[in-house]
Amino acid sequence: MSTITVADPLADPAILSPIQWGTRLASFKSRMVDESDPRVVECRAALAYWRCRRALDAERGHISPAHLDALIGHLREAVTA
Repeated sequence: MSTITVADPLADPAILSPIQWGTRLASFKSRMVDESDPRVVECRAALAYWRCRRALDAERGHISPAHLDALIGHLREAVTA
């Protein structure tokens, strides 16, 4: 059995599925790992990525190219807020 260790918070969240990220988070929380722990932060960030990606996938083909700059700007604002 292989173990995936994700130590870089900027690692590609697509390396694990949403279920795998959720399982990791549940494991950390069941062991009372603090919310500020980098592993918990990483799991929450990856799950947020997957939620956004699912929403964009659902709207694929319906988003106007003219609105892409506004969407990208909104995502940037959300990250820096």
